[in-house]
Amino acid sequence: MRVIEEVSLQHPLDPWLSLPALSQASGLSVCTLRALCGDAKNPLPHYRMKEPHIVVTKTGKRSTATGKILVRWSEFERWMEQYHYVPARDSYTPALDVDALVDEVVGDLQS
Repeated sequence: MRVIEEVSLQHPLDPWLSLPALSQASGLSVCTLRALCGDAKNPLPHYRMKEPHIVVTKTGKRSTATGKILVRWSEFERWMEQYHYVPARDSYTPALDVDALVDEVVGDLQS
């Protein structure tokens, strides 16, 4: 008889997220995410549920809504990669060159 001392399961999570959940995870507002889903040139990949579901507001009012938007986390990550920005090392220019400014002021005072 074999005794198993430990079990370890590793499964990458790739959840379906509602826009509010994706907003919390990504730092983008729900309004921005909704606009990105409807972008004509490069829409955020998403899934729109057709079946009606019950929505309960904070005040307790119930209504039926259709078209809940879900986004798969892995698809969001792949889509976001196009916005990865890495500035070139030599493109940094300070907003104010203090040394040049001091040289200019001292030069003006001496003349």
